[in-house]
Amino acid sequence: MRGDLLSRFCSRAARPSAVVVTLMVLTSALSGCWLAAADQRMRGKEVTAEYLGLENKSVAIVIFTDQALVNEFPDARAEISGFLANQMRSSLPTTRLLAPKDVIAWQDETINWFGLSESDIGQHFGVDRVLMIELLNYSTTSRGGVGDLQGNIRATAKIFEVDKPSQLPAWRGVFDVSWPKDGPVDVARTNESVVRQRTLEMFASRVTGRLFTHREMDKPIRTRE
Repeated sequence: MRGDLLSRFCSRAARPSAVVVTLMVLTSALSGCWLAAADQRMRGKEVTAEYLGLENKSVAIVIFTDQALVNEFPDARAEISGFLANQMRSSLPTTRLLAPKDVIAWQDETINWFGLSESDIGQHFGVDRVLMIELLNYSTTSRGGVGDLQGNIRATAKIFEVDKPSQLPAWRGVFDVSWPKDGPVDVARTNESVVRQRTLEMFASRVTGRLFTHREMDKPIRTRE
C-alpha cells in the first residue's frame, strides 16, 4: 500500500504542473519576441524611396542660389554638389553623374542661365535628369553669437525628367539641416571646417536617402548630433 502511494506521488511530481507549463510557454514566447526585436534592431528599419527614377539614368546636379551667398561662400556650389555626387555614387551605383565642376563652369560662363528651363539645361548637357538644388541658406555660424558655430543648409531639391514633356518636377523635397542639432558650440571646442563638413555630409545623406530604398540602423543617442 505504501509502495503504491509513493509510486503515485513520484509519478505526479515528475509531471510538470499546468502553471509550470504555462510559465515555460510564456518564457519561450517572450524570449522569441526579444530575439525578434533584437534582430529587427540589427537589420534596421526599411526606408522606402520617394523617387525611383534615377536607376541607369544620367544626372546633372545644378545648384541655384543668389549672388550674395556665392560672394560670401565662393565654394558653396562646389561643396554641396561634390558631397551630393559622392553620396549618390555610393548609394546609386547605376546612376551616371555629370562632373559638378562642368556644371559650375557653365553657370559662370552663361549669362542668365537661370532663365532656362530645367529641360533646356538637361538637353544642353545631354542628361536624362536634372537635380536642381535651390539653396536658401548656407552658413556655419550661429545667429546667437559671434563665437558660436552651427552649420545650416536650407534648400529645396527637385528632380526634372528631361525626356518627359511636363515642366513640373517628378520629385520635390524640402530640407533644413543643422549640425550640431541641439545648438551651437563654442569655437574653442571645434572649428569651422569640421562644422561645415559635418553639415554637408548630413545634407547629402538626407537628400540621397530619399532616392533609394534602404535600411537605416538605429543610431545611438549622441549629444551633439
